[in-house]
Amino acid sequence: MAMMVLDDNKPATQPPLKNNIAEAIVRLHRRGASVHLTQLLSKLKPADIGTVLNGFPGPRAMEIFSRIEPAEHAAQVLTELDDDHRRFLIINGPLESMVEMLLTLPPEVRQMAFTGLDEENSQRLADALHRAEQPELLDEPVIYKPGTAGSLMDVNIIAMSDQTIAADAIQAVQALSSHDSIFYLYVLDDMQRLIGVCSLRRLILADPNKSLREFTQTRLVKVHVDTPQGMVANLISRYRLLALPVVDEFGVLVGQVTIDNLIDIIQEENTNSLLKMAGIGSKDTNVLAQSPFAIFRTRVPWLITAFIAYLIVSAILEGFEHTLEKVVQLAFFFPIVIGMSGNAGSQTGAVVVRGLALGTIHNAHFFKLLFKELGVNFIQGGFYGVCLAIASYAIFHNHLLSITLGVAMTLSIICSAAIAMSLPFFFKRIGADPAVAAGPIALAFIDMVGSVNYLTVAYFVFSL
Repeated sequence: MAMMVLDDNKPATQPPLKNNIAEAIVRLHRRGASVHLTQLLSKLKPADIGTVLNGFPGPRAMEIFSRIEPAEHAAQVLTELDDDHRRFLIINGPLESMVEMLLTLPPEVRQMAFTGLDEENSQRLADALHRAEQPELLDEPVIYKPGTAGSLMDVNIIAMSDQTIAADAIQAVQALSSHDSIFYLYVLDDMQRLIGVCSLRRLILADPNKSLREFTQTRLVKVHVDTPQGMVANLISRYRLLALPVVDEFGVLVGQVTIDNLIDIIQEENTNSLLKMAGIGSKDTNVLAQSPFAIFRTRVPWLITAFIAYLIVSAILEGFEHTLEKVVQLAFFFPIVIGMSGNAGSQTGAVVVRGLALGTIHNAHFFKLLFKELGVNFIQGGFYGVCLAIASYAIFHNHLLSITLGVAMTLSIICSAAIAMSLPFFFKRIGADPAVAAGPIALAFIDMVGSVNYLTVAYFVFSL
């Protein structure tokens, strides 16, 4: 979603702290002071109003939102709301007012209004926008699927025939009324298909009499309108682009996705990955707007696997009860061995998930990365195993206990690396988000395998 920028001509207003803003808005709303509430909201920045409204229940947020004037200011606030609040306002608010606000936004930003809407409400809003008969809507008649390049793209682009000479192209660029999103000149063939791209710098330095075909870059990085937004962000980051052309199924240029359009998307993708790695399934990070039961429903599924795994660990401990009774000191070091293997696995998991997300690691790298991580964790395991063996001998003067701890620590850390590296690849193979595999699920498996390693080594050492 592209970020809206406040008009530089408006007088600068220094808003109070966000908690004071919320208190003032609530106080005026409860008193029914509509005029004063409207005046206050008109002086606040859209980002501040959006932050406050995101913390209110939907009905109260809608009542306060309806007091925002003018329509341009309300539209900017709409872009700052989270998906749940924005969807609630669009579905339950007056359709005419919503259309009036949306028409003040650029077409590429206007697409965010359709995020999360069901088919019926999406069609209702689209029909209302078309009935408004605004000229700018004629350039954007298609509603693309949310979360794709089509829903993010900017149609304010400049494209010319490959037969156009450089001098004419420069004049056309200079004649544009707005240059905010003009990063590249796109070159088309007779069928309007994208065949090349030219930076403005190369255009200015080119021979004025040469045609665009002679000096444009024909090795293109482009995306389809249905390309997921995460992949678009990866391509722009990988190739260090300012904008990425978007084409339809026929190769016809329909728009571009700029780096400005992706700032919020990159932040959202990173937030979602962090939430999944922490075992939190909700995309709504504003816990103040959710009930405890709603938060519970989003978090409990992620811990069920871990809960079951730890039950298995308890059963494993029961099976080695005789060994633990024989050497009570084993229980003292159990948390250290399991905790260190979990930490080592978290390091490996973070590296793999990050590489898969950025596209620097692919399925073909599995075995190369596996052997490298096993080598690294063999060194780590050996180092901490020796340290733990020395520490345990200094405390209990039991050489068998020291051998057990050293070997168990090394094996547990090595196994944790194998598990933490394999799970993200497995989840990606089945079409799930690899970040899921770096959370409680991975830690549960690592703890379970670490427990088996520890007690098995102890059983054999003390049975000799």
